[in-house]
Amino acid sequence: MPENINIKSDEIAWVARGQAVVEARQPINDDCKVLSASATAVTTPSEVFAGEARYVGKTTFVVFVLVDGAVQCVTAVAEFSDKITSPQIAAGTAVTLLPEIVNVEATVENGTLKAVAVVDTAAIAVAGDEYACIAQPDDGVYAEKRTVAYSTACADVSEIVYVTDSVGAPKITDVLYSTSRAVVTGAEAADGEIKVSGAVYTFAAVRTDDGTVSSMRIVTPFVKSVAAPVHDGDAAFAFAHITDGSATLTADGRIEVAATVRLSATALTLATAEVVTDVFCADNELQTTVQTLKCVAVEPLTTVIDTVDGQVPIDADRLAADNVLCVTGTFCTLTSAKIENERVNVEGLVGGDIIYYNAEKNAVDSLAFRLPFAMPLANHTEATAVTATATVTDVNVKIRRESVFDIKAEVAFTLMLSSATECECIATVEKGEALARPDASVIIHIAKAGETLWQAAKALCCSPERVQQQNAATAPYSGGERLINFCNK
Repeated sequence: MPENINIKSDEIAWVARGQAVVEARQPINDDCKVLSASATAVTTPSEVFAGEARYVGKTTFVVFVLVDGAVQCVTAVAEFSDKITSPQIAAGTAVTLLPEIVNVEATVENGTLKAVAVVDTAAIAVAGDEYACIAQPDDGVYAEKRTVAYSTACADVSEIVYVTDSVGAPKITDVLYSTSRAVVTGAEAADGEIKVSGAVYTFAAVRTDDGTVSSMRIVTPFVKSVAAPVHDGDAAFAFAHITDGSATLTADGRIEVAATVRLSATALTLATAEVVTDVFCADNELQTTVQTLKCVAVEPLTTVIDTVDGQVPIDADRLAADNVLCVTGTFCTLTSAKIENERVNVEGLVGGDIIYYNAEKNAVDSLAFRLPFAMPLANHTEATAVTATATVTDVNVKIRRESVFDIKAEVAFTLMLSSATECECIATVEKGEALARPDASVIIHIAKAGETLWQAAKALCCSPERVQQQNAATAPYSGGERLINFCNK
């Protein structure tokens, strides 16, 4: 009986995507103006069936309004549930959900604040195929082999991390709102654990002792080792999701930050195998089935921090800007990520809202900005495919000539790099009817340039070892060599 080998080639892939419309309502004073509306979402898988992942979520709306010349912040929370479908989702699959707010609108009518958000939820999971291949055919069947490299998932674990921080805030009298984002900057596999490093970025809108509103950023690094059945050299990935966060002002003039982070860590090990790519037999016809083997080799997670900048003009019918109060609702949406000339090229949009002050009118206004970008990242790679996510980690806004904002946004791009190759291999082989023995006592073959030993053996209808025994020329051949097989009668 022939020897068989099973190959399981895996990769981390986007397996599904879906959108949900979420709405929240909140009583409010009719005499107010909406300055800015943003939202954050948290989603958790509830049930995973074949072809379907159900989840529950919570959307937190943050709306800045102007009431009697003062900036106030209104928050509202809405819970929702939905599902996403894909044939790549298998029953019991460990699915990581990445929610993204793609649009937020807020209006005030009849004493009610109505906020609506579109939540785009993507599912990431280990996806792959299993192949049964011939490792060694029966005696008398000669095989050409090829070594293939592929990645196989060896760990998929999650853990909760609690991150806290404290910074001095002597001039702050109130924290209007805060939101946190987590970025994984490294994931490293060691014996028995995946070491995940990153940072939590907390953005807060605060009121100072002179009554104005401003924004601040607090960066809190973290390192966590997650137990997993992995070894040195495995390629590790991790995603961090903020499930809860807060920023509170203490009596002694400090801001204390707390965030609950759910880490989802995955590791893949690189394996190799010899597969049979061609067969022949000198005595019998062969019946074979051929399959295409897709081998994916993944690289460890990479995070690249780059800058998106640009200018946004203020329309002539709007108030001029004398002072930037705060920047809220920042986001980054990727529309494309691909590899060209060994560089990762990304395209997308960075946006947010600027709340600013006009001294002449002693008034507050706001402006939504959108900065499209297309740029190569500062990394070189030999990979052939990339999947990317993007997180805004900082935004700086300066005023130019009272009518133009200079904007510089810092964005963390998290990259999953891989290379895929395809190989035709033999899945099954069976001997058929006996072949007629050649009448000639000698078979002569004239080698072609670049011909391999295997190709010569197939032409001479004998084993590769027999070709070497009967001929002094060695493969690969330069072309024109006269190769001989003295047939056995």
